[in-house]
Amino acid sequence: MLVANGIGGTEAHALLALSQGMPAEKFGRVSHLPRAQLAAVVDGMRDRGLVSADDWLTDGGRAAKARIEALTDDLAAPAYDVLQPSQPAQLIADLEPIAAALNAAYDAEN
Repeated sequence: MLVANGIGGTEAHALLALSQGMPAEKFGRVSHLPRAQLAAVVDGMRDRGLVSADDWLTDGGRAAKARIEALTDDLAAPAYDVLQPSQPAQLIADLEPIAAALNAAYDAEN
């Protein structure tokens, strides 16, 4: 959904960080990037009206994120519609060890 809405990979991380009230350069997933590279990404988002002059999301940026999130949810819903009422909780429980392992691996790298 991000690419279909003109949001690239690094922009997606910057968008998430800014939507959470965090400067893009402080966001762990992109904090390792050279500042000039990240500044160029934010500048590009600013040129498209997603980021304001003070480096925070504009109303348009917040609306774009909300639109992308809603569309992602809508497109993912059919995969969950086939589950019985008790199955989503089981699915989450089954995925927790995988998520923990991925988070541990990420933490070990950083």
